[in-house]
Parts: sequence; C-alpha cells; structure tokens
Amino acid sequence: MIYILISMRKRLYIGSIALGAWLFSAGAPIDAPKKLFLDGRYEEALPALQALHKKTPRDGNAAYYLGATLCALDRNGEAVAPLKVAESRGVADASRLLAEIALDQYRPSDASDHLDTWETALRKNRKAAIPESLDEMRSRSVTMLNMMERVERVEIIDSLTVDAYDFFRQYRLSPEAGRLMDGTAAGIDGAYVAFRPQCGRELLWTTEPDSIGGMTLMGADILDDGTVENAAPLEIDIEADASGYPFLMPDGVTLYFAAESADGLGGYDIYMTRRTDDGSYLQPQNVGMPYNSPANDYLLAIDEAAGIGWWATDRNAPDGKVTIYEFIPSQRRVNVEPGAPDIAARARITSIAATQNPDTDYDALRRRVSELARNASQESARASDGFAIAMSDGTVRHSLAEFRNPEARRAMENLIGIDDEIAAISSDLSSLREKYRSGNTSVERRIIGLESELEKARARRRSAANKVVRLEK
Repeated sequence: MIYILISMRKRLYIGSIALGAWLFSAGAPIDAPKKLFLDGRYEEALPALQALHKKTPRDGNAAYYLGATLCALDRNGEAVAPLKVAESRGVADASRLLAEIALDQYRPSDASDHLDTWETALRKNRKAAIPESLDEMRSRSVTMLNMMERVERVEIIDSLTVDAYDFFRQYRLSPEAGRLMDGTAAGIDGAYVAFRPQCGRELLWTTEPDSIGGMTLMGADILDDGTVENAAPLEIDIEADASGYPFLMPDGVTLYFAAESADGLGGYDIYMTRRTDDGSYLQPQNVGMPYNSPANDYLLAIDEAAGIGWWATDRNAPDGKVTIYEFIPSQRRVNVEPGAPDIAARARITSIAATQNPDTDYDALRRRVSELARNASQESARASDGFAIAMSDGTVRHSLAEFRNPEARRAMENLIGIDDEIAAISSDLSSLREKYRSGNTSVERRIIGLESELEKARARRRSAANKVVRLEK
C-alpha cells in the first residue's frame, strides 16, 4: 500500500455510479463488452466496443462504454469523441466523464458546461438522484477557474520521478533548512514523514494512515535531552479529510503543508499558513498553480540557503510514483498574465523548458542540487554499514560498531535484513507494474500478492526499528 496514494485521487469515476435507466436497456450486441468493462477487463472490451461503435456510430450506449473504457485505459484524448456522441444521445454519465476530462485538461469553463448537461439529463430522468459528486465537481471547476487567473510564473530547474512511498528522501536540504526523515529516524512511533527544523526545538510529522486512509498533521516540542513533549495535532483552521507533509521555514513562522480539503482542486493540495506569537495559526491559503493540480500535490519545501525549492505531485506519474519538481523560489510572487495563450500549459507544466529563462545558468543550479545531494548523503554513507537510525537520546547510529548493547546490534542486523527484503520486493513490484502498464494483465495477481508482502514487511520493519531503539536505550 502506498500511503500517499490512499487519498482521493482525481481520477475518472468509471465504476458503479448510477446511470440513466435507458443505459441498461441495450440489446445483445453490447452485453458482452459491457460485462467485460464492468469486470474491469478494459483491454479485452476495447476491440469489441470499437467495432460496435464503428458499426452503429449514433448508438449512445456503445459510444459511452467505448469512451469510458478509453478513460479507464488513460486514453482520455481518444475518449472525447465517443463520449460527445453519447452526451448528444442523452447518456448522463457521458457528460460527467467529459467534465472530468475537461478538468484534467485545465478547461474549467468546458467542465462547467458538461456539468450543466449532466444535471439536465439527470433531472429528465426522475428516478435518478442528483449525486453529491455533481456539487463537488462544480466546486472544483469554480476553484480551477479562479486559480487560472493567478498562475505563478515559476522557473523549474529539473524534475525527478521516484517511488511514492519514500519520495521525501530525495529532497536534498541544506542543514540551515532543516531535515526531513521517516518516523523511525524521528523516533516517533506511528509517524510516516517528519520534519525537524535546524533549531531542533520542535518536530512536525504526518501520521501513518488510519483504516480509511486519513492522516493527521502533528507537532511536538523537543527537550534538550531529546524527549518529545506535548505531542498533539496542529490546530489549523481547515476542513480536511487528511493533512500532513509539513515544512516549516527557518523563520519559524511560515508553514507549508498538504491537505485534502473541499476548497481545493481535489485530493491533496498544498497550503501555506503562518504561526502567531501565541502558537495559533492563521487561516491557511491555497498556494495555487502550478504547485496544485487536479492530481495529488504535497510537501513544498524551500531551501533559502541554497536558493532551491521542491514539491511533489502524482500528476502524469505512473501508479506508485511521484514527480518531484526542483524550482527557483522567488521573494515576490509574479503571475502569468491572465488570458495568456500559454497559461494552461504553465499551470499544467506541459514543458519544463517553457518555464525557464534563457539568461539563467541552469547547469550551475543543477550542480548546486547535486552538491546538496552529495552533502546530504555523506553522513549516512560515512560508515561501511551505510545506515542511519536515531536513538531516543537524540544521537544517531551509523554502524553496527557504534551499538553498545550486543542485543541491539543483533536487532539492527535483523533490521538491515528486512530493509534488503523491502528493497527486493519493491524492485520486483516496479518491474511487474511496468509489465502491467504495457498490457500484460496476467501479472495482476502477483502484483496484489507482492503489495501484501510489502505492507507486512514494512510493519515488521517498524516493529524491528522500535526494538533496536528500545534495546539500545
């Protein structure tokens, strides 16, 4: 299970949402491919639906299922034409899918038109209830329309696509910017990703997801002896199903975090708030585009000392992956001119090169990022054992020889073995997922099995890491 993908992704809802009664009155020719579609066997359903649509191009049922199947296969561009046919024939769900595609393509006005058509079709069918998702999508289209008026002109240095689970390890912060770490390194049981500013007086972290995928943004004080005190959820005034991925600027005031909120574009959006003198937080503000998108976006971090920023997103990324963008932070926000012909492309980040300034030496910036990466890895790689695990007293062990307790040393050897197992499973999963994306659906059962193994291995790792710390203490 990939923690940051548990959230509501902004994907096309092609499953079991109620359709108009007329959609299910189709004759025999569509029955077989429709069943394949409903069973999730999209590759098998596609040829039959394409043939049926070619034979009966004005059949709304065949056109709808062809468009929905293409959406399920991430071929949204090809899905538009048959879905428009289905919409013209009164198939309500075709309008819903067209609205989703329009939002995904940053066309909020078109999305609003399709939503109007969807609602009209539903009201004509008196047995069809108006789903809550209609209002939710209207809200998203309005939010996107407003955000499209204020797209920040960001210079992106580079991008990197990595595994989603521990993507934060790729943020190469200088010591002045603080430190990102996992829960084990932070010494917090039940933490997923944590941040500790340079001052070392506090810790912020994201909890591991609960049974429904919810996460909570937590904070605590760190005493001189390394003791964590006053751990509690951050009281930020935002209605959100989940929140986390914190980064506190060196001023100790400006906090970036991500949340699944109704006023966002859907899924995780990045927000900024400021801490007041009494420890409370001001009303958080959505940082807008291009940082946020109809996909999940999280963990915006700015290293003022290095002059480099990062944020992560799963827009256009394969399942189980995220893309990290490295950019040049600006002291003052400069937006793209509203109505500019390239505003949608800049909001979507269609091209990194299109965001860059011809007078900027990006090679020098990339060398700076590489230098940060080398510096960040030196501490963990200075010992032949090549690991770093934080103890309860605030110290960090880098090699087996540093352990005072023999039992703790043996427990650490066991932990290293579990890490090797996790790495092997992750590698196998990556290979199988690539095969699945290439059309080899026979590996699906093996993928599900390995995902279960990986989740169990990660649970054993958390237990083993806690045992190491406990024995060494």
